[in-house]
Amino acid sequence: MPELIPSKKFSADLEKLKSNKSLIKKVAKCLTFLEVNPFHPGLHIERIANDPSAWSARVDKTYRISFEPFAYLPSGNPDWTSPLRVLRILTHDDLYKNPH
Repeated sequence: MPELIPSKKFSADLEKLKSNKSLIKKVAKCLTFLEVNPFHPGLHIERIANDPSAWSARVDKTYRISFEPFAYLPSGNPDWTSPLRVLRILTHDDLYKNPH
């Protein structure tokens, strides 16, 4: 189970969304899935094409969370047991333009 370490930008993004209670619940659920089982099918994890270090997970139809693994296996795949830095929470299109 990877430890999740939020970035300052993620915390700022979350602060901007705090008035949307239903979205905050979805974010909490997404983060729990990511921490407990990064392979949970509801996360729809995918690598962000224009940034080789960043990955994304689905919060809902509109929002996604970007993150990056701290460690990689010799094969080049992420070590999903190592900590993950949670980078941003933005709408899908905005996140893919600026995942950090």
